[in-house]
Amino acid sequence: MALEAWRYTYRAIFDEHFIENFVRRNYAPEVTVSLLPRIHSGSMFFDVAEHESMIVGFCNVGVAEPGAQLLRIYLQPAYIGQGLGRQLLQRGEAFVVAQGISTYFCFVHQDNELGKRFYLRNGFRHITEKDHDDEWYMEKALPA
Repeated sequence: MALEAWRYTYRAIFDEHFIENFVRRNYAPEVTVSLLPRIHSGSMFFDVAEHESMIVGFCNVGVAEPGAQLLRIYLQPAYIGQGLGRQLLQRGEAFVVAQGISTYFCFVHQDNELGKRFYLRNGFRHITEKDHDDEWYMEKALPA
């Protein structure tokens, strides 16, 4: 699922070799399993969107200094625009609020127009002075 989402999202930014290697390294089963202790301890949120018993998206939020960070949110391309991403994001935000945190942030590649539009539509704002290399820093205030 991650590979399909990455191919769709980053096809105009990175070549296929980079995408395959990145996903193979960062979404390998052992990497995903290594998140379990943080999920069980309550310092990380991980949720999936399903359709007909298939995983079609996922959202991952972590809590650490300096606060909460949206680490990953992806959908299979066929499910983009149906509200599933917003639902996943809202569940992640409920986790952040339950931790007593009032804002959270994410980084998005400066050329990822799909991601930037999604975040802006969902209340994030771009804070240019916190950009890092080729990534936008985006932050969202949450209701108390």
